[in-house]
Amino acid sequence: MDQKATDSAFLELLERNNPRWFGIARAYARDADRDDLLQEILLQEWKSLPKFSEQSHIDTWAYRVALNTALAWDRSAKNRHRRLPQETADVSQLTVQQNSPQQETKILDEFLQSLSKVDRAVLLVHLDGLTNVEAAEITGLTEGAYRVRLHRLKKKFQKTHCDQGADS
Repeated sequence: MDQKATDSAFLELLERNNPRWFGIARAYARDADRDDLLQEILLQEWKSLPKFSEQSHIDTWAYRVALNTALAWDRSAKNRHRRLPQETADVSQLTVQQNSPQQETKILDEFLQSLSKVDRAVLLVHLDGLTNVEAAEITGLTEGAYRVRLHRLKKKFQKTHCDQGADS
């Protein structure tokens, strides 16, 4: 792929996938580091684009590159600086239906941060509306394992964030 074709392909990829990449950065980095992670994702996408072998759809491939970059970022976070404990609000008495969009976003962010790296990836690809086949390919899970994890995550979210209001 020559430079002009690479530039054009990258701009198209960026236009279609920037919201997804931002969502990944948001899920794997704290506020102060999100821009840095997003920049690292963009750099890795740019550097990896000439190696794209067309064995899958380019957006699926790009999602996987972004997710792998975020996972590597998360692993190396301890080497960059010591993390301070994140302040978490007590959301156990809240129900999603009674919250403003800002509160819902905060609840989702806190829920994502409470998950393992793999479960976080499963929830992100689900929230992005990917098919089970695409999601399994991106996460590296079988389709059945992906569906089971997603089902468990939905139940966990409902139990921790939705059922509380019904019990009161």
